[in-house]
Amino acid sequence: MRTVKRNALPLNAKKQKALEDLCQAYAREKQMWLQHFQPWKCQPYLERPRTLRDEMIKQGYRSPHALQARHWKLALENAAETWDKYWQSIFVKLRLKIFHRKDLSEIERHYAYWLLKGYSQFSAMMQGKCPEPPFVVEVLPRRHVAGYVRRITRQCKGKPPTVKKAKSVRFDANCYDLFEHKGRQYIKIMSLVPGKRICVPLSGKTPISGTITLVLSEGSVDFHIPQELKKKTPSQAAPEAVDFGYTEVMTDTQGIRYGTQFGTILTQASENRHQKMQKRHKLHAIEKKKRVSKPKKAKCLRKYNLGKQKHHAIAKQFRTTLEKEINTAVNQLIQTKNPSILVTEDLHHTFKYNKSTQINRRLSSWLRGKLQDRVAFKALAEGFRHEQVNPAYGSQSCPFCEFVDHRNRKSDRFQCLHCGHEDISDRIAAQNYARRFGDPEIKRYTPYRQVKTILLDRFHRRLETGQPVTVPGRTLETVMEVYPPSLSRIKPHSRKREISQTGRSLRERN
Repeated sequence: MRTVKRNALPLNAKKQKALEDLCQAYAREKQMWLQHFQPWKCQPYLERPRTLRDEMIKQGYRSPHALQARHWKLALENAAETWDKYWQSIFVKLRLKIFHRKDLSEIERHYAYWLLKGYSQFSAMMQGKCPEPPFVVEVLPRRHVAGYVRRITRQCKGKPPTVKKAKSVRFDANCYDLFEHKGRQYIKIMSLVPGKRICVPLSGKTPISGTITLVLSEGSVDFHIPQELKKKTPSQAAPEAVDFGYTEVMTDTQGIRYGTQFGTILTQASENRHQKMQKRHKLHAIEKKKRVSKPKKAKCLRKYNLGKQKHHAIAKQFRTTLEKEINTAVNQLIQTKNPSILVTEDLHHTFKYNKSTQINRRLSSWLRGKLQDRVAFKALAEGFRHEQVNPAYGSQSCPFCEFVDHRNRKSDRFQCLHCGHEDISDRIAAQNYARRFGDPEIKRYTPYRQVKTILLDRFHRRLETGQPVTVPGRTLETVMEVYPPSLSRIKPHSRKREISQTGRSLRERN
């Protein structure tokens, strides 16, 4: 499944207020059902929410928040889905703890996994019972395992899910109608008033079907429409690796850059926001001083000079432009290479910016999360595998001789201090990521200090075994004077200094 976002044209104040009231009522209804599902005795309804819905209909239930029947039923199902996602994320942690518990027998481990398989036995277990499974387990082991799973569940579960913002509402196929008038597409959605629907003009024309979601964000109205993905045959082309960047979206192993306007747009957005916020801070200081002496002037400043609607609209426009550049770059890569496997760096780790204030401000606007999400989605849509590798020292280590040093890279240029290999740093990083895919030593979550130790060990082992080098005339004998045999026995933290000095000496000799 994929979600397509359709934007609505600006609405008048009456329609905007009707949509806001609808979202408020839907949010309160959903919150009520979230609290209804919270007790352990109500957990089995998460597997069959329609059963609870049918029971409420027989009791003549009416929404206390003035929602029509279709909407309170959708709110009930939405609350059940939210609780299901909440518990499924916790079950992942519980299964990991059960897997690492060494004193459990095979049958006890099987019983623990079975307790997490369905909400019926899980809720009974959390109420102090020991549900009987479809396979044979004695009573004492069942009590022991049930108590253990009960304890770790209390440790792992956090706060219950709640509705934090009233900004969305669902509509199924019976809650809206589509029509066109004078070349414009319109959607009529159910409101709080029976028999009266809200007509919303849409930008563009695309088919809309199934259950859709209306989202209010900063005065704009969007419709999120799920669509089925078309199945595609897997590609048989060779794997490809890319390096994400700031000036461009990505660079592949051949040095081809994709999304070359990315850095220009990102810099412009950062500078525009910085200048705008400097002016707003001055106005905020003036408004704060005028609150006591001239409250009317302070009110005018807040209303006409410190409004957020235009500010958020400009930020949203820049973000949309950046996302479009990312999407275009990924599409260009797929059309050009059509890889069977796309290897990228893992961007989920915490970044530490130690540059100037201006550069740090620009880097903080880098959409690394959007990059990862877009590539992951395209992998599902286009039928190729997306693999992530450890990015440590990707642009500082030579892909030929494996010598690593921070001085190998200077800005966007790379020159190995040992073998003299030169190239752009982004291409070097892409080549290193391609080599790290499937590496048994450098895994995705290997600490970066350990990665450097591994790379230095490989570099020194290459010299000792006399493997081919990248520079003609340079062999193990020519470097034995500066690489003594005792080098392999020095500590990793001191080897860095020794090899860096060695690389500098070799470059001076050549």
